[in-house]
Amino acid sequence: MPDTANADKLPRVLVVEDHPDTLAVMGKILSRIPADGIPVATCAAARDTAARVPDLCVVIADLHLPDGDGLELLAELKAKHGCATVVLSGTDAPTTGIPRWVDLWLTKPTTAQTLRRAVKSLCPDPA
Repeated sequence: MPDTANADKLPRVLVVEDHPDTLAVMGKILSRIPADGIPVATCAAARDTAARVPDLCVVIADLHLPDGDGLELLAELKAKHGCATVVLSGTDAPTTGIPRWVDLWLTKPTTAQTLRRAVKSLCPDPA
């Protein structure tokens, strides 16, 4: 993750993923964007972090989490905090279209370039 001196200037990205290896890879990719990646493994931890961390730019969440549904979590966090939302899942996007509260749906495995483009497009550059 980026050092804390620069973290205040970087887009804050909350990553909700219960697989430790995927979470570690996401952290490495985000640090190279650069972004302030905040890793958590559960819906409860995501809610707690979102309540404490100001200026969350985007939340990236898996669909299937140990303590809840990633789509419901994204809807809740978008409504409460106004952040952009991204699904990152092994499940393809619904053929009927993505839910209105989801800004982007990425299918695992994804590339560093795709993730970089997603964060850059959803998080405005700091002034």
